[in-house]
Amino acid sequence: MSRIVMTGMPAAGHVNPSLPLVHELVRQGIQVTYYSTEQFRRAVERTGAQFRAYPPGTITANDIAEATRTGSPVRVVVRGLASTEILVPFLQAELRADPPDAVAHDSNAIWGHMVAKSLGLPTISFMTTMLVGSDAFRAQTAREWFQFLKATVRDMPAAFAARRRVVRRFGPDLFPPRPAFPTLGDVTLFPIPRWLQRPDPRIDETCHYIGATIDRETRESDLDPELAAHIEGPEPLVLVSLGTLHSGTDAFFRACFDVLADLPARVLLAVGSHTDPGRLGPPPANTLVRAFVPQLEVLRHTTVFVTHGGMNSALEGLANGVPLVVVPQQFEQLLIGRAVAERGAGVVLRHNLSNRPVPPDELRAAVVSTLADPSRRTAAKALADTVGEGGGAPAGVQAIKELLAAAG
Repeated sequence: MSRIVMTGMPAAGHVNPSLPLVHELVRQGIQVTYYSTEQFRRAVERTGAQFRAYPPGTITANDIAEATRTGSPVRVVVRGLASTEILVPFLQAELRADPPDAVAHDSNAIWGHMVAKSLGLPTISFMTTMLVGSDAFRAQTAREWFQFLKATVRDMPAAFAARRRVVRRFGPDLFPPRPAFPTLGDVTLFPIPRWLQRPDPRIDETCHYIGATIDRETRESDLDPELAAHIEGPEPLVLVSLGTLHSGTDAFFRACFDVLADLPARVLLAVGSHTDPGRLGPPPANTLVRAFVPQLEVLRHTTVFVTHGGMNSALEGLANGVPLVVVPQQFEQLLIGRAVAERGAGVVLRHNLSNRPVPPDELRAAVVSTLADPSRRTAAKALADTVGEGGGAPAGVQAIKELLAAAG
């Protein structure tokens, strides 16, 4: 029986889309050992895979979230490189004793790629979003460019230093070629529809766009009675969530209180772990506040989804035929939001990219127009039929089987 080792990036937006692939691998008789943090043990074990924990003090979802909130995307790279110094020797010791047939790794978890190369094993990269080329940055305004460069330049010295430490310790042959983030594999699986990918010279026959991998069996779906009653009411439901890595500010959520309170709709705010609902004050009568919600279950009842536009959230919304109001926190999310808006299924409020708050009246107008415009919901339902194009998890498993067969 074949065995795959998966080295994950411990963040919900990276783990969740990988679980349907792991579930399908197990269903087709391939053993999977999944390395992540204890936070994701239950989710991994629900797929039938064996869970193995990263050593304490390496990298956690909180580490990734903190780096994301306080710096540029480069700061997440710095945190990942620091973890690589610990995780490469840890995984080498684990896998030398019982080598798998291949190593699958999140495209940002370069420690998995480096360990596979050191042991002469095939690599499978799991890329949770699209490739972003330099031409895409022309979509930024001058003010957005300034904010991006200011944050990036500040973090670059630490990134160069971290890369030098990793290369010095493990040698240049193991380190992925530039650009190392994301790291592609002998096979690279993209759980996104092909229409979301802009042209990119890195795309070749090893890249497989398998479409969204959404499997309710791999996700939590429990609703407490208050939440169940709120989302199942007669009025349309507006879900507001800026993801698990990008937390909205107190001012943003209070603006939601102010401008959505008088709508003939129910409002559900998922504010994340870094916003204390008590600081927001009493919510309006039509509004319920939670730190987190079982998003897939809630989206089944949602009419409008106010989202940061992360790939996982955007595809889950569209898969349920829900139009999006995208409030991007990073450039990649702007590209996703624009692609959805161009197809009539959303609207983009890009103020945060230039370090400006979203004007409350524009937030209200975007939600009101999306509630009132049936064409956006029609467009979202049309896209629901496309997000899984590419064959989903079974197509990913087939690509892996072909790699294993070619590797002998």
